[in-house]
Amino acid sequence: MTETGETIETPPAIVAMLNQKGGVGKTTLTIHVAGGLADRGLDVLVVDLAPEGALTSILGYDEAYSDLDREVSLHELLLDPSRTGDVDDLVLEGAEFDLLPANERMVDRTGGELNGEPRARERLKMVLDELGAGYDVILVDNMPSINVLTDNTLVASDGVLIPAYAEALSVQGLDRLQKQIDSVREYFGAVRILGIVANRVEHNKQADAMLDQLHSEFEDGLGIPVFDVYKRVDLQRTIAAQERSIFAAEEIESDMAEVISEVASLVDNELVEKSQ
Repeated sequence: MTETGETIETPPAIVAMLNQKGGVGKTTLTIHVAGGLADRGLDVLVVDLAPEGALTSILGYDEAYSDLDREVSLHELLLDPSRTGDVDDLVLEGAEFDLLPANERMVDRTGGELNGEPRARERLKMVLDELGAGYDVILVDNMPSINVLTDNTLVASDGVLIPAYAEALSVQGLDRLQKQIDSVREYFGAVRILGIVANRVEHNKQADAMLDQLHSEFEDGLGIPVFDVYKRVDLQRTIAAQERSIFAAEEIESDMAEVISEVASLVDNELVEKSQ
């Protein structure tokens, strides 16, 4: 509150869910982490920045993704953030958390049309400055790529959660992501890695060795926490059956909910509470 008694609204904490290696269960994890944050009483917005719209589809909004009659979708907002005033129903309200959906127009268009434009890597931040008002935290789900869209996420974000498989190729992908983070940091300031989530871990010697490497390099060496989420059918079944996270499941439970809750607690404690 200011000296005049005016209340200043705290901006939401923005978290990028990002890895340059595909197939690491990033979208599923995004849904469960969003559910974990909502379970803590936070108002959560999830942004589907992946042009293929997997998150939008998984949550049951195929019609919103394929709606080409809509005048303003996320595609248009990224090209011209001033158009946020033209939309009043783009953000979809959900029982646990809300969604800013991807749109089919983003495929093969958004990234290419942004390249070379003024402030091309700041467009998402401009959009979320307007549409993110009133939320405590925003999670941004990304495509597994290094391009102008993922740069937008890094520029807008207060922190990054990195889902990874406990396998060599996934761990190697962290090196490419670190290079992208470094390139963004050079021009836009520091980008904080909140944690590594070893996702869909299986019980075998290779996975055990990769977990040891992740914990040694990141947790012990850099002080970046590593969370081990073991492969559980319940985590996929909850979303498939109810289009919601394990925290809102009515009859499905998972022992991994506790680990995901720890990830949500990290975001809450390190970003949300410290900004208030």
